[in-house]
Amino acid sequence: MNFTGSYQKEVRRRVNEILRDLELQLPFANEFTHYAVSASGIFNDATADQKEKLCGKTYPWKRTRLVGDSIAAFQGATLGRPGVLVICGTGTSIIACNKEGLFTQLGGWGPLLDDVGSAYWIALKCVRAAIAEFEQTGPKTAITAALCEWYEIKNVQGLIPVIYHPEFTRDKFAILAARLDKEIGTTDPVYKQICREAGEAVGNLALQAAEKSGLDTSPLPLFFSGGVLQFNREAMKSFEATVRSKHKVMLSQPRLPTVLGAAMLALREAKVEITDSLVSQLDTTYKNVNELLSN
Repeated sequence: MNFTGSYQKEVRRRVNEILRDLELQLPFANEFTHYAVSASGIFNDATADQKEKLCGKTYPWKRTRLVGDSIAAFQGATLGRPGVLVICGTGTSIIACNKEGLFTQLGGWGPLLDDVGSAYWIALKCVRAAIAEFEQTGPKTAITAALCEWYEIKNVQGLIPVIYHPEFTRDKFAILAARLDKEIGTTDPVYKQICREAGEAVGNLALQAAEKSGLDTSPLPLFFSGGVLQFNREAMKSFEATVRSKHKVMLSQPRLPTVLGAAMLALREAKVEITDSLVSQLDTTYKNVNELLSN
């Protein structure tokens, strides 16, 4: 859910639908006591005014934790323990938490302001590389031929109506980056250099977040998620080399998905102890539900 990029009435309506659907699935005589909602467009914890706008009369905002989606992702990834979470997919967001429980967040500004190293960023760099080849201000690259073939155009000038079409959203830029990686990821030097620069930029941002947070744990618990770091080999290699050049790190993927991070926040608000058994139960239930929905 995008808190700032959506109409408040629509957001409230959707949350109300989800809540009512969940209530119908509760065992008889059970009720919700605490709520946790994560949304993009919010940094850290929401203000009381933001919570009131979201909840309205649907459910009690004073018993609701409304946080940025990166906070929920951090809870799921680290189980609320000190560390750094690097999210690098369509966008880039990095969040660090020190031993005192204080958060430091870098990135997450969106593509118009800054999403360094993200899939969007990589795709944009690739289009610019194709333009540079066309204008003879940059090296030849297989990016050009790939773009011309996919969009059935004679040269990169044909990209203008494609790129500027209202339906060519940032998600489609991200898809373009993944497609290029699959097609030319191991062969084209220009593309590989772009990916190395992406990994290095994200790595440096992660190091800055750790430093600003005062996190001095060794090895540094560093969690990563998002398509760029999970599937782009050059970007991940560069990212890992960058962070390991300055720190002894323990690289891991998130323990739980973002949605379960939000669930953990609600459980903590309800004073429920987060045990290994509970974490395992949440993980198993989530996987079972996903399997049922996919069949």
